[in-house]
Amino acid sequence: MAVEIPVVSSIPWFIKLLRVPVVRIVCALLMVGLAFLAAQLSLNGVRTVLSLTDSVLVNLIAFVLFVPITYGAYHLYIHRIEHRAVSELSWRGAWQQSSLGLLVGLALFTGTIGSLWLLGAYEVTGMNHWQILIGALAAAITSAFVQELIFRGVLYQIVETTIGTWWALGLSSLIFGVIHLTSPASTVLSTIGVLAAGVLFAGAFLLTRQLWLVTGMHAAWDFANDGIFGVAVSGTSGHAIPGLLQANLRGSSILTGGSFGVEASLVAVIIISIVSSILVWIAWRKHCFTVPFWQQAVQTVK
Repeated sequence: MAVEIPVVSSIPWFIKLLRVPVVRIVCALLMVGLAFLAAQLSLNGVRTVLSLTDSVLVNLIAFVLFVPITYGAYHLYIHRIEHRAVSELSWRGAWQQSSLGLLVGLALFTGTIGSLWLLGAYEVTGMNHWQILIGALAAAITSAFVQELIFRGVLYQIVETTIGTWWALGLSSLIFGVIHLTSPASTVLSTIGVLAAGVLFAGAFLLTRQLWLVTGMHAAWDFANDGIFGVAVSGTSGHAIPGLLQANLRGSSILTGGSFGVEASLVAVIIISIVSSILVWIAWRKHCFTVPFWQQAVQTVK
């Protein structure tokens, strides 16, 4: 009688390699990064061919190019490498969460500016044409969407599934802060503020497990800063960015943020830190946190 020898299926080495968290992060960043590069090259080509100089139109074209191209690359990565549904970009509840995020982000920045006004550090001197808002909003949504794909969609999620929520909160916020240190006007307060913003955005994602709320918050903060209150400063050139309102900041750099802008203001740091702490506390109370994989294994055994 012939003895049937069971065949032991072996997982190909490259499949095993794709399960390593660092490799998954690199693959995701490469795919989204290449999509970003393709969108940027396309934008440059359109600007050259049409000789575009209108910043509003350029920002609108950038929105049309960057958002769908990076979305498609991220979607492809999740399906082909992660082999799961792209639940963080599910359209269910997207409009409600995005709208809420926009309101929260606007409220946070308006609260910061309002506090500075009460302290005598903010003064409106005039207004620019309302059309400036269109380009600012398109640029803010584009930037926020791409950043949230990378920091919350890729970095936060992969780190969290491996070593737990606390580490994901810390590492994603730290990397978010380090990236923003490239600004020549960075200060201790600006670094703390960006780190707190990283926790804020991670907390918003943690509560919903979708990118719509956090993208709305991120976009609204940038939109209010760059497009409404006239206090934005370019992180690369250090030049002022015109907004709907023409305004001046005066007083101590600790209060106004100095050459970095309002985001390095002590007022902004305090407000963001308080709200981010509240979001993380709510997420903790709602049992949204996950533990590292080694603790999950222990719990499974028990």
